[in-house]
Amino acid sequence: MKADGGQEMLDMQRSFPPRVAGLYESTDQRLNPRGPALGQGAGMHHGLASYWRFLVAGLVKHHQTGALLPSQRFLIHQMIAPIPANYRGHILELGAGTGALTQRLAARCPKARLLACEINPVLARDIETRLAMAGVGRKVHVISQPAQQMLAAIAQKELEQPDFILSGIPLGNLGKEDALALIQSIHLALAPGGIYIQFQHSLLDRKKIKATFAKMRTLPVLLNLPPAVVYYAQKSVH
Repeated sequence: MKADGGQEMLDMQRSFPPRVAGLYESTDQRLNPRGPALGQGAGMHHGLASYWRFLVAGLVKHHQTGALLPSQRFLIHQMIAPIPANYRGHILELGAGTGALTQRLAARCPKARLLACEINPVLARDIETRLAMAGVGRKVHVISQPAQQMLAAIAQKELEQPDFILSGIPLGNLGKEDALALIQSIHLALAPGGIYIQFQHSLLDRKKIKATFAKMRTLPVLLNLPPAVVYYAQKSVH
């Protein structure tokens, strides 16, 4: 893993919540928590519209979203917990959805370079608007294209290898071969020692991830609706 991540990347165990720590054993402008600078009314209106479009996408293209409801704060907290707040490297998010996690991550890691990939162009535009209203839009590059295309660009050295890849892509909807191909592409794209963080609503793909990565741990998030599980997988340094 690059030195860009700092000593925190070498002592990553300290950055995980207590139940995740066992994995290693087997913008200059902060987000305003009271609402966007453009006003509570505008933010609430855009948020409801974004959730509605996510719901429609979940009904029409369930194979892409994998859910009818966006991730809630309990799940988002566990997804971004391993990333140090002062991290300065590159982070890739796949399947950004409504951008709720993107926004929290941009606020938590203001000095990181964050690339958010969302295949649905309508949701991708919503994410850009959401980030701009929160004052963190300049810290994130949002792109609307398939995850495999983005990962291929990294593998071909067109883009820098990230130290973290976070994914909300519904692996269970892809089919066995496609899911395995995506996991392997994520592994190839990650920097050595990098962390792949994936949430799902089942444990069906656990073996695929465990077979690909050097170390892996799962954490249930029962307070999310619907309940979810987070996979933390680390790529070998060598």
